[in-house]
Amino acid sequence: MRVTRTIQINDLTPGELADLFTEFDEYGQAQFFERVWEIAKAWPGAGWCQQSFSIARQASPAAREAIRVLASHLPPEDFAYIAAAQEQSHEA
Repeated sequence: MRVTRTIQINDLTPGELADLFTEFDEYGQAQFFERVWEIAKAWPGAGWCQQSFSIARQASPAAREAIRVLASHLPPEDFAYIAAAQEQSHEA
């Protein structure tokens, strides 16, 4: 049996979304970030890059720590582009 549900929620707060996120297992949480990327990569202009910058500027110390801890578990090769970009900016 297959059931399709469409639910409109007009007043979901960031805290409520976070509560829902924490109910997912690790696979569901990873899927959440994958879906964010699938949506955001199509944004025009600076898109996700600009949004990431804005998020980082608004993030509280606790939010920044959560992002740092998550990023610390990514493989080093995922950060190679940062070193390359920094090197290019120093050469310019």
